[in-house]
Amino acid sequence: MANFDRKLKRDKKEYQFTTKPIEKKKKSSEFRENFNLKWIPLNWKSILFIIIDYMAVSFIFIPMLVQKYNMLTALTLGHGVLTSLLLVLTFYFINEEKPPLSALFIRYCFLALVLGLASFVTGKFIL
Repeated sequence: MANFDRKLKRDKKEYQFTTKPIEKKKKSSEFRENFNLKWIPLNWKSILFIIIDYMAVSFIFIPMLVQKYNMLTALTLGHGVLTSLLLVLTFYFINEEKPPLSALFIRYCFLALVLGLASFVTGKFIL
């Protein structure tokens, strides 16, 4: 630091130190990062939580939904809406990094779309 001070005195120049501005993430890049399944870690613990969430909705909520809706609608709503919500919240509380609410909403929309569509298609073939 002393060499730098002496060099500044010899050259008689003034330097201004600036910091690099923090880049904000664009909405499209945040959407691309979260609109996939890469945020779900694939280990035995996470697979166990996925099975527990899926079974909880299958055995608790879908029988209640069948009383008001037909079976296909209950399957689609149950797994599309409720299982997606449970999975997003489960992985939010498990992971050490806490993503912002916008990322959670994008993840929820992706899972609701995938699980709802998958349960609708399988329900259409089975029922």
